[in-house]
Amino acid sequence: MKLKSLLVGTGGWAETHIRAYQNCAEIELVGLCGHRSADKLNALADQYAIPERGLDLRELLDRVQPDVLDVACNPHFRLQAVQLAIMQPSVKLINLEKPLALTPADAYAIERLCLDNDKLLTVNHQKKYLPAWHKAAQLIADGVLGDVQHIRATCQGNLLEQGTHLVDMTLYFMGYRPVSWVMGQIDALEGLEKEGASAPDAAMALLCFDNDVRANITFGSIGHSLPGESNKWHQFAIEVHGSRGHLCVTLNKTLETLLYDDGRRTIEESSWDKHYVYAVAQHLDAVARYARNPTTGHISDLEHSLASFQVIMAIYASGCGEGQVHLPRRFDDSLLDRLRQLRAN
Repeated sequence: MKLKSLLVGTGGWAETHIRAYQNCAEIELVGLCGHRSADKLNALADQYAIPERGLDLRELLDRVQPDVLDVACNPHFRLQAVQLAIMQPSVKLINLEKPLALTPADAYAIERLCLDNDKLLTVNHQKKYLPAWHKAAQLIADGVLGDVQHIRATCQGNLLEQGTHLVDMTLYFMGYRPVSWVMGQIDALEGLEKEGASAPDAAMALLCFDNDVRANITFGSIGHSLPGESNKWHQFAIEVHGSRGHLCVTLNKTLETLLYDDGRRTIEESSWDKHYVYAVAQHLDAVARYARNPTTGHISDLEHSLASFQVIMAIYASGCGEGQVHLPRRFDDSLLDRLRQLRAN
C-alpha cells in the first residue's frame, strides 16, 4: 500500500510535485493545502483530482492523517509547517523544499523539533536523482576518476536559490565528508531584500574538506556563463578533477568525462528539461522508503541538509569579515544582522 502525502503549496513548483506524485510507485498525494486563494486551490486540486483540499493546514492534517507532509511553498513557512506536523501522530516524515530555512534560528529549531518528536525530515534536493548527475556521483564514488583532487562549481542563482543545490551537490560528490573550513566573499547585498530567497546575489567560496580537497564555488551574478546556454537557471555546473581523470556535468547540456590513462572521452546528455519531474518522483519514492524504514536512510536527510546549510552560513560569516571559518560551528541570527549592516553601509 502506498504512503499518503499532504502537499502544502499551489505555485508552479508545487504543481511539479503534483505531477511527480503521478509517477511515484510508493507514495500518493491525497491532499492539497493552499494559503489565501480558495479558487486557485480548488482549480489545482480539481485539475489533478486531489480528493482533499483546504486553507487550514492544522485542520487538513487532522482530516487527512498523512504519512508525509510535503512543503513546497514560500520558504518563510518552513518552521511553522514543522511545528504543525510534529503534533500530528500520523506524520512520519516532513519533506521541505529548499532551502531548509532562511535563518540559523529556524534551522536549529526545525532540527530540535524533529529530533525531540521522532520525526524524519528531508529536503527536496532532487537534482541528485537527475540521471546524468546520479551517474557522475557514481563514477566518483566508484573511483573511476581516482582520488578527487579539486572541484569547481558554479550557478547563477543566489546562495538560497540554486546555491543551496550547488553546495549540497558538491558535498554529495564528496560523499558528505566533513568540511573543515570555509572562506567566502559576498556582494550585491540588495538580494537580501528579496521576498523569497533573501540572500546576497553574488558570492564566491573556497571549501576545504577534512582530506584537504578544495572546492571553488561561484554563485549568482558572478557565476559562469556556460557555452550555448541562455537560461539563467540552466547555468549550473560542477567539474571534478581526480588523479585518473575528470568530469564536468551541466544541468541541461552534457556529462563529459575524460580518463587520463587511455585518453578515453565520453559525452552524454544531461537534461533538466526532460528529467526534472522524474527526479522529483525518484526523490519522493525514496522519501516513502525512508518513512517506512528509517534504517534505509535518505541522501537528503536532516543531517546532510543541515551540513549544506552550515556551509552557506559559514560563507556569510566569512563574507562579514571573519576570514577562514572553521566547522563544525553553530551560528545565530546576529549573523544576518551583520549582513544587513553591510547592506546599509
